[in-house]
Amino acid sequence: MGLVSVKTTVLSADSLHKPSLRKAFMFSSPDNSDADDNERLVPMGRVLFGAGIVLVISRALTLTTRMPGLPSFWYANQSMWVALGFGMTALGWWILWGRPKLPAPSWRPTIPGRRFRTATLYVGEGCPLCDDAAELLGAHQQWLPAIQEIDIQSDPTLVEKFKTCVPVVVLDGKIRFRGRIQTPLLRRLIEGTPPANSSSSSISP
Repeated sequence: MGLVSVKTTVLSADSLHKPSLRKAFMFSSPDNSDADDNERLVPMGRVLFGAGIVLVISRALTLTTRMPGLPSFWYANQSMWVALGFGMTALGWWILWGRPKLPAPSWRPTIPGRRFRTATLYVGEGCPLCDDAAELLGAHQQWLPAIQEIDIQSDPTLVEKFKTCVPVVVLDGKIRFRGRIQTPLLRRLIEGTPPANSSSSSISP
């Protein structure tokens, strides 16, 4: 199966100069808001998870030492602070890793057909973002060419080039994404790119 891997989604800076990509960024689909509910909750999950851990550790430290500068209510109701810390940590963990992902809404570009002629996904070992990228690209496989997945560990040159930014998505020889792929950006790219068999697909560099 031709799947690929990709995760912090960043479009390459030089690609933004292409007219087709500028057009793509102007496109927005009403389905995108539903598709990215998971991604919008990620920052809140990180804050809750981190704050909960800090709260629990702080309470543990103040059990043995009275830290200067803290208000008196910090030392009252110790069990409440501990419960709050564990609760925030648990909720943050659930948002980040425990909750089921929302089903992706049906979406299709205005003009049907496959975009691009080649697609390569560079992945690394122990890369959850790469797994997410492969899943997202696979969900949009109808409008993309067969995706070749390459582990950068297979080539020292690739390790040197991409070791800090996998997953990396290359379409028609140009890097389009590094890190997390955001669903709206991928869909805008598909929408703003003519089908590969279209006469309008030849864009001057």
